[in-house]
Amino acid sequence: MGEVPSSIGELIHLRYLNFSYSRIRSLPNSVGHLYNLQTLILRRCYALTELPIGIGNLKNLRHLDITGTSRLEEMPFQLSNLTNLQVLTRFIVSKSRGVGIEELKNCSNLQGVLSISGLQEVVDVGEARAANLKDKKKIEELTMEWSDDCWDARNDKRESRVLESLQPRENLRRLTIAFYGGSKFPSWLGDPSFSVMVELTLRDCKKCMLLPNLGGLSVLKVLCIEGMSQVKSIGAEFYGESMNPFASLKVLRFEDMPEWENWSHSNFIKEDVGTFPHLEKFFMRKCPKLIGELPKCLQSLVELVVLKCPGLMCGLPKLASLRELNFTECDEVVLRGAQFDLPSLVTVNLIQISRLTCLRTGFTRSLVALQELVIKDCDGLTCLWEEQWLPCNLKKLEIRDCANLEKLSNGLQTLTRLEELEIRSCPKLESFPDSGFPPVLRRLELFYCRGLKSLPHNYNTCPLEVLAIQCSPFLKCFPNGELPTTLKKLYIWDCQSLESLPEGLMHHNSTSSSNTCCLEELTIENCSSLNSFPTGELPSTLKRLIIVGCTNLESVSEKMSPNSTALEYLRLEGYPNLKSLKGCLDSLRKLDINDCGGLECFPERGLSIPNLEFLEIEGCENLKSLTHQMRNLKSLRSLTISQCPGLESFPEEGLAPNLTSLEIDNCKNLKTPISEWGLDTLTSLSELTIRNIFPNMVSVSDEECLLPISLTSLTIKGMESLESLESLDLDKLISLRSLDISNCPNLRSLGLLPATLAKLDIFGCPTMKERFSKDGGECWSNVAHIRSVRIGN
Repeated sequence: MGEVPSSIGELIHLRYLNFSYSRIRSLPNSVGHLYNLQTLILRRCYALTELPIGIGNLKNLRHLDITGTSRLEEMPFQLSNLTNLQVLTRFIVSKSRGVGIEELKNCSNLQGVLSISGLQEVVDVGEARAANLKDKKKIEELTMEWSDDCWDARNDKRESRVLESLQPRENLRRLTIAFYGGSKFPSWLGDPSFSVMVELTLRDCKKCMLLPNLGGLSVLKVLCIEGMSQVKSIGAEFYGESMNPFASLKVLRFEDMPEWENWSHSNFIKEDVGTFPHLEKFFMRKCPKLIGELPKCLQSLVELVVLKCPGLMCGLPKLASLRELNFTECDEVVLRGAQFDLPSLVTVNLIQISRLTCLRTGFTRSLVALQELVIKDCDGLTCLWEEQWLPCNLKKLEIRDCANLEKLSNGLQTLTRLEELEIRSCPKLESFPDSGFPPVLRRLELFYCRGLKSLPHNYNTCPLEVLAIQCSPFLKCFPNGELPTTLKKLYIWDCQSLESLPEGLMHHNSTSSSNTCCLEELTIENCSSLNSFPTGELPSTLKRLIIVGCTNLESVSEKMSPNSTALEYLRLEGYPNLKSLKGCLDSLRKLDINDCGGLECFPERGLSIPNLEFLEIEGCENLKSLTHQMRNLKSLRSLTISQCPGLESFPEEGLAPNLTSLEIDNCKNLKTPISEWGLDTLTSLSELTIRNIFPNMVSVSDEECLLPISLTSLTIKGMESLESLESLDLDKLISLRSLDISNCPNLRSLGLLPATLAKLDIFGCPTMKERFSKDGGECWSNVAHIRSVRIGN
C-alpha cells in the first residue's frame, strides 16, 4: 500500500489501525476524525514523512508506534492533548515548527520504550523540566538523542543543563545517550539509585573528556561506550569508590575511541575479585592509541574481541574461562607473555597481526583446549609455530592470505585430532612436511596456493573424505598409490599443469584389484593439460560428476562403468572431445551438456536414463538431433535446448510425455514446425519458452496449433518475422497466467486472450505498443482486465 484514502476518516468506530511495513508516505488529515481510535501502529513505515495534523484530537489514543520511521522529521501539534497515551515509541523535538519537548508533560501514563530525538532544539532548561520525565514511572527503555552535525556551533553548557534537567525515573532499565554535545555528563547518570538499570549506551558524545562514575550501578549487565573522541584516560572516576564495581556486568564494549591512551584501574578493588567479576564478553574496537594494560583477573570472561588497536602493547592477562579470542589489526606483542593461562580457550582468530612471524611456544603451550584456529592476512607469517608444544586438541585449522608463508612446521602429524585443514591464498607455500598429514584429517582444502608443487606421499594414510584443490598452476600430478578409501568428494579446479589424476581413482575389472575407492563426487574444471583418465572405469559409487573446460581430456563416456547405477548428476561443459554418451545411467536425474562441439548425436537406440528429470543441452553447435525414443523418458520434467544451430528436427515419436517445462532457444535451423512438436499431448506442461527460432516464420502455423490447456506461462521472444499468434488459440488456455512477448518487431495480433491471464509483458514490439497502449490504443480494451500489463520498448 502506498496511499491511504481520505475516506478512512468515515470509519468513526474504528479502534485499531495498523499500517506496519507499508510504503505510505503520509496519512490523510481525516484520521483526526477517528475519535474512538485507541491503537495506531506505523512500525517500519520507512517512507513515512509526516503524521496527520489532527492526531491531537484522538483523545482515546493509547498506542502510537512509529518505530523505524527514519524519514519522519517532526511531530504534529497538540500531542499534549493525548493524556491517555501509554505507548509513544518515538518523539521528535522540532521547536522551529512549534513542537517542543514540553508536549510530553501531560503524557504521564507513558510506558515501555520511548526515544526522544532532536534535543539540540531544546534551548530553555524550563522546557526540559516541563517534560517531567522523572514523573513517568512506567518507562523502562529511554533513548535521548541530539543531532550528529554542527558540533562547533553547539552550546555545550546549554546541552549540559538540558540533560541534567531530563533526569528520568530511577526504575529505568535501559538508557541510551547519543550525540550529546555537553562537556560533562549529568550528576544523576550512574547514581546507585538507578537500581534496576541493566543496559547503558553512551554513543558519540564527542565533547565529553571523562566518563561518568558507573561502577555503582549494581545490576548493570551491558555497557557500550562508543565514539567518545575526547576521552584520553579512563581511571578511578569510572569505577567510583565501590569495593566491588560493576558487580553484575556481563558485556562491555569500547568502540571508536581515537584519543584514548591510558586505562588505569581502581585502587579500591579487591585483587582476588577483579574489576569486572562477572564479565563474559569484552569488545574493543578502533582504539588506536591505547597502550595500557587490560583489566586483570577477568575470571568469568568467555569472549574477548580486540579490533584495530595497534598500539596495545600488553600481553594477555589470566583468562581461565576464556573460550573465544579474536585479535584483528593488533601488534604481535599481545600474543606474548611470560605466563599464559588460557585453559578453556576453544577458538582463536588472528587477523592482520603486524610483526607476527610465527606463534611462540609460550602461547601455543597454553592452548590445551584449542579446537579451532584461524590465521588471516598476516603477511609477516613465514611458518605456523615453533615446533614444541603444538595445540594437541586442535580440530580445525584455517590459514588465509598469508603472502609469505613458506612452510607448515614439522610436527603437523602430531595434531592427532585435526579433522579440517584449509589453506587459501598462500602463494609461497610449495609443499608439505615430509612427515605428512595429521592421522585423522578428514577435510583438506587448498585454494589459490599458486606455488604448490606437490602433496605429501602418505596423504592416502589419513581418512580424508573431502579433497579440494583450486588454482595451483605448478601442480603436475598426485602422489603414486591408492586414494584414501574414505574419500567421498574430490574437487580439482584451475590446475593448468596437472597432467594426470590419481591412479587409485579408477576401478578395475581384474579380480586382483581391490577396487577400494568409494568416491561419490568428482569435479574437474579448467585443467587444460589433462589428457586422459587412469586405466580402468570410474567408480560405480559416483553420484555427481562435473567436467568443465578440460579441452584436451579424452571422452568420459569411454570410462563410464556399465554399472554406474549411483550417478545422479552429470555436467559436461567446454569439453570438445565428448562424442557420445554411453553406459547405464539408471539413477541419473539431471544432465547438463554445454559447449561440447564434438557432440553430434546420441546413441541410435536412445539413452537409457529412465529416472532423468532435468535435461539441458546448450552451445552444442554440431548436434543434429535429439535422442531417439525420447517418449521413453517418462520421468523428464524439464527440457532446455539452447544455441544448437545444427539441430534440424525433433524425434518423430515426440517429446517426453510428462514435461512441465520446455525451452527452445536460438536453434535457428530447426525445421520441425511447432504444430508437429506434439505439444497438445504434453498434458503436464506448465511453462513453454520459444526464443530466436524460425526467423522467417510469419505465423506460428497455417493450421490450428494446439497448446496444452495445462500451460500457465508462455514466453515468445526474438521471432523477427512473426506477425500473428491467432492460430495458437490462446483464449482456450484456461490455466494461462503469464504471457511474455519481446523482440518480435512485426507482431500485430495476439488473437483472443484467456480470462485467467494475470500478467502480460510486451517489449520490443513497436506495432503492439501502439495498438495496446493505455492511452487510446485500439486494442487496449482487450487487455484492460489483466492485473499487470507492461508494454514498452
